[in-house]
Amino acid sequence: MNSVPTPSPDEIPPYTATPLRSWVMAILPVCLIALCAELATAILNNSTLPVYYNKGLKIGTDVMTLITIPFFISEALFKSPLGVLADKFGRKPLMLAGSLVTVFTPLILMAIHYDGAAATAVAVIICFGFLRLLDGLGGAALWPSLFAYVGDTVPENKRGAAMGLLNVTYMVGLALSFLIGGAVDDAFGPIFTGDASVGQQMRHVGHAIIGHWRHHAPAPVVDAVTQAVSQPGHYFPSFYLASVLFAVAAILCATGLHSKAEIRAAAQTEHHEEEEHITWARFVQAMRAVPQFLAIAFVTFAGIGCIAQLVKIFAMDEFHLTEKAVGVMALWPILIIGCLALPVGHLSDYWGKTQCVRLGFVLCAIGLWGMPILYSLHVREIGFIGSAAVMGLGFVLAFPAWNALLTTLADADKRGTVIGAVATAQGVGVLLGVSTGGILYKHVSHIAPFVAAASLVTIGMLLSLLTIRESQLKACRQKTVL
Repeated sequence: MNSVPTPSPDEIPPYTATPLRSWVMAILPVCLIALCAELATAILNNSTLPVYYNKGLKIGTDVMTLITIPFFISEALFKSPLGVLADKFGRKPLMLAGSLVTVFTPLILMAIHYDGAAATAVAVIICFGFLRLLDGLGGAALWPSLFAYVGDTVPENKRGAAMGLLNVTYMVGLALSFLIGGAVDDAFGPIFTGDASVGQQMRHVGHAIIGHWRHHAPAPVVDAVTQAVSQPGHYFPSFYLASVLFAVAAILCATGLHSKAEIRAAAQTEHHEEEEHITWARFVQAMRAVPQFLAIAFVTFAGIGCIAQLVKIFAMDEFHLTEKAVGVMALWPILIIGCLALPVGHLSDYWGKTQCVRLGFVLCAIGLWGMPILYSLHVREIGFIGSAAVMGLGFVLAFPAWNALLTTLADADKRGTVIGAVATAQGVGVLLGVSTGGILYKHVSHIAPFVAAASLVTIGMLLSLLTIRESQLKACRQKTVL
């Protein structure tokens, strides 16, 4: 009797929710959700809230980081259990709930009045922290499920490219967040500060646009830029925009994603009751598949956390830039990197995921070290832009391959659990980094958080070079074939 040949990994039928469509069409709704959610998250976390607290409400960077900490605590605590729930009940309900949470928190935050000299100041800061905790809960529900959904619907040999496409949307959202956040504040902030009526400001915006087209700017009705650093109402347009973007993401989740039952039916997999039962033993077993990823995620994101909340404040303090100017400075390098994200994602499918992760971490470390070194050499704005570009290139090289590795190494019924656990390690790292970065910025020097970030990411780079092995991926593929 002739033996049946063992299929290669590339010959395994793709685990796709829509067999008649390409993998690109299968994840297109996910990319749109990621774009809206990342743009809204970046506007809140990176563009608006740091300057709103520090410049608008006159809260110091050390206290500002204390307000931010609940966000990362919530992410760290809930990503793993919510990843387990996503494995049990499906990705769609978790993504929908995560998007809906952050529709309302920016609106509530705007309604809370803060006066540093009032007796209620501490209570208000606690309220700010609680709202940040809810935002973190929403992110913990959304992002692990989103990446696991891609793993569910894209075949293994295309996951690097799929994660690269997802990374394009992430980079576009990040790139536009500073510019869009600053632009809407400059355009509509005076309405909320009482410095202009709606009609006055609409005429001013129209004149500014026409003047830009004609290569000259008219005299402004209201100098929104000078008002931005001191009046809380100037930042309200960004809060409204973030709420709208999360509402759009929620609508896309409800209408554009497949349920767990549909994904299973399309993949023609059997549904066993014991696969639905998550136990502590199964959780520990899932974690044993990726222990090095937990360590690398923790230390690397601790470094990223050191500067995550301070980039815009640093640019405004050291380079004396306006909100919109910071956005323009950040826009082009990130957009160029975003354009490279998809081909780089394809590279991981052909060159190898482990090689891309290692090289990406090396570039991230080089870029981060470039910031304090070039700053000390008085190569400041250009040095930061160039260093950020190198770091960003490393990011788009490493993290699509990183996420593709995670979805490959984890069994399908534990995929959300594993991604949630690694995301928890990331969240704990960011929590440590954010709290450390704010203290360093205020009490040591403005450049000190960047030195700390570069040091920690370098440790993560060394761990990736020493512990991420191609042999582990090959063993997983052989197990899948068997």
